[in-house]
Amino acid sequence: MSCRKWRSPPSSGRCSFPPFRRRCHRLQAAQDLALVLRAGALPVPLKVAEVRQIGASLGNDSINKGMIALVVAFALVLGIMVGYYRFSGALAVAALILYMVYTLAMLAGFNAVLTLPGLAGFVLSIGIAVDANVLIFERIREELEHGKSVRLAVEEGFKHALSAIVDTSAATILSGMVLYQYGTGPVRGFAVTLVAGLVASLFTAIFVTKTFFLLWLNRARGDQTLSI
Repeated sequence: MSCRKWRSPPSSGRCSFPPFRRRCHRLQAAQDLALVLRAGALPVPLKVAEVRQIGASLGNDSINKGMIALVVAFALVLGIMVGYYRFSGALAVAALILYMVYTLAMLAGFNAVLTLPGLAGFVLSIGIAVDANVLIFERIREELEHGKSVRLAVEEGFKHALSAIVDTSAATILSGMVLYQYGTGPVRGFAVTLVAGLVASLFTAIFVTKTFFLLWLNRARGDQTLSI
């Protein structure tokens, strides 16, 4: 197809009609693009290497395995904390149960769906919550070794461990926010669960566990000894 030029009578000189000129340019651009596409095409036949059919039960199996991993992780944490820190570990486990309730409540408030990456973030946040309690208990042990009373050791232990807990939680929360901002669907699910778990663990480690200790100290009579 050729582009025709519309001319005025010879007395007025030669000119092109603008609408037809624009149409001619678009046609020429389309022909150039088709030429480039044909030049880059390779005469290589397609060969099917592998075909897989994935049923709807695959995702359900993954979720079930993730729930099993969550239960096993919680059971191991419970056994280690109670076996190593004894009574103080039992208080930490009680705070950890409340932490799980708070985390699930926050996820429900945001209408978040607990996917497989979300379960991974949940399990990771459980470990971070336990780590905060470990820092507190080790500080309390150090204060008791220095000869301080149980009440004073608990107060000083929480006070000195607070900065480390807040710093590590804040850094991880910022990392989760970056993952949510620049990640895709599964990565965002992991980030949401991780951040929600960190906020809940920060609250339970600083306030809930300390409240349990203070309630026990207020009810204890006579010489107070702490099993830690």
